[in-house]
Amino acid sequence: MDKNISTLLREIKTKQDWSQVRLAAELGTTQPTVNRILGGQDNCKISTFKAICALHEACFAGEVEATPT
Repeated sequence: MDKNISTLLREIKTKQDWSQVRLAAELGTTQPTVNRILGGQDNCKISTFKAICALHEACFAGEVEATPT
């Protein structure tokens, strides 16, 4: 996957239509952390990184991206 963590988080936020507070609760982190990541500061705890990856996978399970031909 070529997406950075802020892109993954933004995609979750858009698809689920969640606030930063809701995202933070789902990820087990704080709203300021979510705000920093959405703002492009990709450095976060490994546990937050893993939670974002897992939530992204759960949100987009079953969706297949078109392969360029």
